[in-house]
Amino acid sequence: MPKLSGRQQAILEYIKKEVKQKGYPPSVREIGEAVGLASSSTVHGHLARLEKKGLLRRD
Repeated sequence: MPKLSGRQQAILEYIKKEVKQKGYPPSVREIGEAVGLASSSTVHGHLARLEKKGLLRRD
């Protein structure tokens, strides 16, 4: 598994938990609130890095 920052790990774990519970992924805003990020732009940046590392896929 590629090396992740603490924030990236928290985001990935939150997404996995939400998909398991609800059957669909959380919104960018929900992710930010869950991991303590106010900026949706910052969340998008983390998601882009996770996607580049092959850990998630966005449509």
